[in-house]
Amino acid sequence: MASRKNNDDPWSSDEEDDDNDDDEELEEGDDDDRFTFYSICSYSHRNSSSSPTFDTVSLALQHDAVHYGFDLLSHLVSSKDEDEFFEDAIKLVNKCRQFVKDSEGTNTGEEKDLGKELHEFLKSHQTNDEDDMAYYKPVLQDDALLMCIDEIQDLKRKREAETQDGSSADLNTTKEEAVEAADTDSETVKRLQEQISLLGEKLSRAKACIASLAKDDEVMSDDDNNSCSDDDNDTTSKKSKNKKKKSPDNDTYYFSSYSNTSIHETMLRDTIRTAAYEEAILSNSESLFQGKTVLDIGCGTGVLSLFCAKAGAKRVIAVDNSDILNQAKEIVKLNGFEEVVTCVRGKIETLIETNGLPLSKGETVDIIVSEWMGYALFFETMLPSVMAARDSIITPGTGTMFPNVSKIFIEGGNDEERLNYWDNVHSLNMAPMKERMVNEMTQDAWVEVIDDEKIVTNRAMVIEHDLNTCKDEELDFEAPFELSLRADGTSSGGDAVEIHQLVVSFDIDFAVPNTKTVSFSTGCQSTPTHWKQTVLWFDPVHNCPVLNKSSGDVMKGAFRMKRNATNHRAIDMAVVWETGRKEEDGTWVRTMDGVLKRSLIA
Repeated sequence: MASRKNNDDPWSSDEEDDDNDDDEELEEGDDDDRFTFYSICSYSHRNSSSSPTFDTVSLALQHDAVHYGFDLLSHLVSSKDEDEFFEDAIKLVNKCRQFVKDSEGTNTGEEKDLGKELHEFLKSHQTNDEDDMAYYKPVLQDDALLMCIDEIQDLKRKREAETQDGSSADLNTTKEEAVEAADTDSETVKRLQEQISLLGEKLSRAKACIASLAKDDEVMSDDDNNSCSDDDNDTTSKKSKNKKKKSPDNDTYYFSSYSNTSIHETMLRDTIRTAAYEEAILSNSESLFQGKTVLDIGCGTGVLSLFCAKAGAKRVIAVDNSDILNQAKEIVKLNGFEEVVTCVRGKIETLIETNGLPLSKGETVDIIVSEWMGYALFFETMLPSVMAARDSIITPGTGTMFPNVSKIFIEGGNDEERLNYWDNVHSLNMAPMKERMVNEMTQDAWVEVIDDEKIVTNRAMVIEHDLNTCKDEELDFEAPFELSLRADGTSSGGDAVEIHQLVVSFDIDFAVPNTKTVSFSTGCQSTPTHWKQTVLWFDPVHNCPVLNKSSGDVMKGAFRMKRNATNHRAIDMAVVWETGRKEEDGTWVRTMDGVLKRSLIA
């Protein structure tokens, strides 16, 4: 394996990763085949493998125009309105997909007939009524057209410019002209490659649109979202009829997702998580909670607020920005704590800025309780909101966050059994599936439960945060680590042990001085939680780190975690690593090195 040059920047996005994982460096891909485009009319929903595929959006749309006489661009709104175009394109693509799917098996005419029927269908269904909301949901799973709306917008923009110049549109060309256009489409391919890094944001926006299907009310303005009152539904409804819907953003999707009952059931059924909070609060009733004012941020069903009330808190302010708060109010009353717990809806930052909390001027809170943790600890990025409240309204000197300590760990895993499974499936060799699986695993970070028996190294702490004092900028960090093979020999036989994955987990401590300390862990050695573990896969088929037992090899390097540039609720992780050993004279001998980059996208 080639080593990195010492003068190279290991974090640079322009550097080719040394583990030969082409998917990690999107910018480096000369032949990026991540996207396989299907045209609207030629895709078979019954037998997708028989459907023709295309390398670019342009070629897929040209195929529909030439063979079916269907011009998708002609049915789109103007490209000038960014937000409206994005939503209209999503709905149009899915509406077309659904029509073709419904027509499959019933249309016995020529190809041109399908295009004509689809054209007539769209002309007769141009209203923007509530039925259109259903078309935010993808008809075709992993539809590449939906992932490249910007490419469609570029084609629409080009069409509009050519129309103004009196020239004909690309998609009205003859078959021969379409083939010629395909030969000159390298510029489009280049733009597609450059825009892959923006897909996280686009996917998040699309998810937000889909999430809105579950909501009865229209998306409210920021002021409506931050309102402390839940009793103006009629007024809100009237306002929404006279107001253009706002495009969902990452925050809208985030808060909307917590209106889903299943999320709260999952968290409550996580006994490791819920029982730890219960024990930490109730066992510290006298030493911490009695007679105190508590702020519960992201209260959900109100379970932590009720624990605090049971522990003797004088007052609990329960804040949440999703409509689950309606049920929280009922639950508080049902359990007889309505005189102690006050439920307030809104974003905590806005409530503080607008004096929307039930606190008199200058009044502070003694304890901030919150279950803000996400996958790999910082996914969803809720902690900065909790810290904003800490810095604004917690009692100076004596106030505390609860929990007050978090730690992030990594460890190395070997999943040889999972890889070798494909070599003999019911006496059949399915080895090609192994490479397919690895290609999928190395796209992004994965969230799954990893059995301790698959862990082959020590569990190393990467960073610890004191939640009472840490600053926002410290949540994006880079820290050193070192991993060595476990002494218990959990890996399979042989001297050379492959590291197939780096496993990220976290521990949480309720460790306020002069109180009973309670902790819980999401590591592989502990009972699984709903956070599971976050897994960063190397490429075990082509290249991955190897540690030799007899030589005492270790793996060391730097682990970096930061918020995604386009979606602050997603996180990007990168590991600069090397393997090797120390000789008797103290000289470090490097055997392998590389860079691993993975993301958790919201």
